Amino acid sequence: MNITPDAIVFFKVPLAGGFAIDINMTLVSTWMVMAFLLVACRLVTRRFSADFKMTRAQNALEVVVKFLRSQIEDFIGRRADSFMVLVGSLFVFILVSNWSSLLPIPFQVGGKIEWYMPPTSSLSTTVALAMVVLASVMVYGIKSQGFSGYFKKFLRPVFVMLPLNLLSEISHGVSLAIRLYGNIMSGTLIAAILLSIAPLFVPALMGVYGLLAGTIQPYIFSVLALVYIGAAIGDPSEREKGELEKIRQLRI
Repeated sequence: MNITPDAIVFFKVPLAGGFAIDINMTLVSTWMVMAFLLVACRLVTRRFSADFKMTRAQNALEVVVKFLRSQIEDFIGRRADSFMVLVGSLFVFILVSNWSSLLPIPFQVGGKIEWYMPPTSSLSTTVALAMVVLASVMVYGIKSQGFSGYFKKFLRPVFVMLPLNLLSEISHGVSLAIRLYGNIMSGTLIAAILLSIAPLFVPALMGVYGLLAGTIQPYIFSVLALVYIGAAIGDPSEREKGELEKIRQLRI
């Protein structure tokens, strides 16, 4: 029984110098999720309407967007426009990836049947997502405080703290990656063990557990990303607070 999709290799792509790229379950499941999101976004957005009458898909999407916008504004204290693309993409990708673990899709690999595993059950995927967050924290921090202003914080309270401050920053990404990977991987492993013990009764219960865990984890990941970005850009100015207050009054 494989506990990571990295171990399920479909074929190898040879490269120069005797190297090769493994086309494994992680890559395939990531491509599947990306393709689904592209098609779903196209189908939903092509029928968007500014009227009160809208499709159920548009209504559901607007609920998600409003929820994410409110969370961003609460944690950052600024208008959500500059952060919506990053946080929304992280949330939706992780959510769909986690929910896709409920799909019973078989694959023929090396004469054996391997079942679909979500990309978020791979440590390489969660590390990549954490690296995106760390890079975004740096970009937002430099944009808000300037290059020198952002990197000065690593020298506080004294310059000898630089290694520890850098280690603390890196640990944010490590904790994000390990937390998401551990929860999804452990859920997949527990489901496989329980299914082997009680295959007739467990699937429904594990489906409910998968939906619950798959919904909570992207929210936690997105919230922690917002917390790290908020710490990097500092407290909002009075002008930014005023702009946010005006927007909230217009919504009311």
